[in-house]
Amino acid sequence: MLKKFEKLFALVLAGGMSLFFVIAMAECADYPNKTIKIVVPANAGSGEDVEARGISPFLHEVLGVNVLIENQPGAGGKIALERFQKTEPDGYTIICNNLPKSIIYEHMYKVAFKTKDFTPIFAWSLSYNMLVVHAGSWKTLDEFLNAAKAKTMAGGLSAIGGVTHLASLAAIDVFGLKVNWVPYEGAVGSLMALAGKHINFSIVTSTTAIPLIQAGIIRPLVIFSETRDTLFPDVPTSKELGYAVPPVITVRGVQAPPKTPPSIVKVLEEACFKAIKDPAYVGWADKRKMVLNPMSSRQYFDWIVKEAYPTVEKYKYLMSEEKK
Repeated sequence: MLKKFEKLFALVLAGGMSLFFVIAMAECADYPNKTIKIVVPANAGSGEDVEARGISPFLHEVLGVNVLIENQPGAGGKIALERFQKTEPDGYTIICNNLPKSIIYEHMYKVAFKTKDFTPIFAWSLSYNMLVVHAGSWKTLDEFLNAAKAKTMAGGLSAIGGVTHLASLAAIDVFGLKVNWVPYEGAVGSLMALAGKHINFSIVTSTTAIPLIQAGIIRPLVIFSETRDTLFPDVPTSKELGYAVPPVITVRGVQAPPKTPPSIVKVLEEACFKAIKDPAYVGWADKRKMVLNPMSSRQYFDWIVKEAYPTVEKYKYLMSEEKK
C-alpha cells in the first residue's frame, strides 16, 4: 500500500513539475508582451544614462514594446544594485551597468549583491580613461607632472567607487603624486569644476570629455590604453610616455536579474544585436564618438569573470590605502 502511495505521489509531483515547465515555457514564448524597464543606477546625464536612452528606442522597434529608463542613483547606485539582486527574473526589469563599478563596490563596501550573479545580456561599448586639464594650463604630461611634484594638485573624482575612481588612483600611484581628491556626483560635475578652474585636473572616460575638448575648454594630456584612441589620435598613451598605468576600461551593457531563463536572455541579446546594427543607431553612436564593442551574453560573462573581477582584485589595495 505504501509503495502504491509513493508511486502515486511521484506521478503527481512529476505532473506538477511538467505543468510548471509548460507554463514557464509558454510565458517565455509570449515574451515580451509589456513594457520593459531599464534601471540606470546613476543620475540622468551620466554616461550609462545617455547610452541606455540612446539604445532604448531601437530596442522598442525590435521588440515591439515600450522600453523605459528609470534612474536610481541613490548611494552611488548601490541601492539600485541591491534591489536588482532580488528583482523578479521575468525579463521586464533589466539594468544598464557601468562595469566594473559594481565590482569595485563589492570590494569597498558591505553590499547585498554580487555582479557575477547577474545574468549578462549584452554589452555594446567601451571607454578608456584620460587625464584632462584646463586648456589654459599645461600642454604636456611632463609639464603637469613637474608642476604636480612641486605642489599638491586638486583632482576631480567623477564618483566615489566608480571606474574612474580606481583608474585615477592607479594612475596617480604610478606617477608617484600626492593629490587632494574632490568628489563630484558624476563626470559632468568634475568637468564643470575643471572648466571653471576650481580643480587642477580630472581623470574621466574619453567619451565624456569630448564636448569640452572640442570646445577648446579642456585639454587631454594622456590616455590610459594600450594603443592610441582613434577619437584622439594626437593624444599619447601612458605606455608611449613610459608609464605602466593599468588600462582600467569602462564597459557598458545590460544585465538581467539572477536566474533569468536563457530563452528570455536570448530574445534580449538578439534584440540588442539588431539594435546596434541599425544605421540610425550607428549614426547616433558615431556622432557621440562612442567606441562600439559588442559582446554577446557569453562574451560579456567571460569578460566579467576573467578580466573585470581580476583587474579590480589586483588594484583594490589602492582603495584600501586611500581609506587609511
